[in-house]
Amino acid sequence: MAKSRRIARINIGLAASLAIATLAGPASALKEATLYYVNNHDSADGACGGSSFSWGDNTVDYLADKLNDWDWDRVYEHSNLWVDFRDLADVDEDSGGNDSADPAGVDSADLGMIYSHGGVSGCSDDVAYSYVKMGDADTECKVRYGAHSSKNDVWWGDTDLNIMIIDTCYSVHKCAFNDGAYFVASGNMGAILGFHGISYDSRYHTNDFENFVDDSRYDGLGDNWVDDMTYRWIGWDNDECGTAVTFGASESDCNYVFQWGGLEDWKSISSHHTATFYYIEGCNPSGGNKL
Repeated sequence: MAKSRRIARINIGLAASLAIATLAGPASALKEATLYYVNNHDSADGACGGSSFSWGDNTVDYLADKLNDWDWDRVYEHSNLWVDFRDLADVDEDSGGNDSADPAGVDSADLGMIYSHGGVSGCSDDVAYSYVKMGDADTECKVRYGAHSSKNDVWWGDTDLNIMIIDTCYSVHKCAFNDGAYFVASGNMGAILGFHGISYDSRYHTNDFENFVDDSRYDGLGDNWVDDMTYRWIGWDNDECGTAVTFGASESDCNYVFQWGGLEDWKSISSHHTATFYYIEGCNPSGGNKL
């Protein structure tokens, strides 16, 4: 495995020149998390179909255990058939959504995470979005997140959510970012963490995630994610490419969230004029262009 510390960035925004805001830490005394994983994707068991996983529970449980050790006020887990469309979708975007429901809805928490299958669509048509697969086939099987209203089911951060970890393939994919798919116009959302291209259900992936959690309690949220979750195979084009998007009034604010935000010290966003995409230059995944 080879690691690189040359982190690159690209930006999108609503304006070319904006004032730099001062970012504060958590505004609320309460610390709450809502976490999901789908290991069983077998349609015969009522799931949405696809290959089943082995490490989703280990990965999400590690974060849950750490948050409990850090005396969080509420850590809530849902798994497999209990992971529903309504838990991640917003009623303002889709009538079936109820993501603000406490505690099952992801936007009722400060920190959210999901481990499942994921995908990306629409990059060639300029209507890009990523999606994450649910655990229960009785509701919609995919939650789409993209800037285009016809291809979007979420508005994360309009209630409480500050950090979203999407541990799936294609969850923070560069061509989708370039199309504005992850841009959040308002709300609390400070950082979305995920992957460009294919990610892997494996012991080494879970080990890397554990390192990220241990490294990122108070700061380094985006920086540690991109570094710890990038796994580069020497001589192959199947790297695992950790990527991050942060939000703020300016690129400087985005960089501050990326470097100084933490799992316990997320940064309150004054505005969402700018989104910045971070990646390790040269990372070359299966299922995506070389970064």
